[in-house]
Amino acid sequence: MKATDIKADDINTWAKEIIGKKRLPAPAKPKGKDPEYTFPDDPSTLSPTGLGQQMMKFASYFGYTQWLLGLADSEFALVDSEYKVNMNVAGIKIREDLGRVAADVVEAAVLHEDESLTPLYERRQKLLVIKIQLESRLKIYEKMYNALSRELARREMETRIQ
Repeated sequence: MKATDIKADDINTWAKEIIGKKRLPAPAKPKGKDPEYTFPDDPSTLSPTGLGQQMMKFASYFGYTQWLLGLADSEFALVDSEYKVNMNVAGIKIREDLGRVAADVVEAAVLHEDESLTPLYERRQKLLVIKIQLESRLKIYEKMYNALSRELARREMETRIQ
């Protein structure tokens, strides 16, 4: 078997089966149907219960998003590897024809001449964008959780002082 015969989908399916056998629980999708949330301008106005609920909500969002990022990251790694192998193989002839040129030029020429790599290229780009967006959301949820955690710590400190 050649390296170009290895498909990302096959390896991804295999990996999911292996991880599935470990019986590790995956985080559930957080409850709520709203695509947006409101964060209080002043967290000190939250009741103790409200503060705890907000913290759990962001912890839940964080865990679920981290899980989704892991799936996207692993799929991207496989698709990227498959893409690079096929791109390098297809680029051999281009390099022979064009001589010593930048890798971006070779990639553009291969994609222009060989449409069979276009779906893989598109999938790679989509996964890259998903990864970036999930990483951004992780940072947001972490910052929101940390802000609420600081409010909780402030309240505990006030209680000790009184």
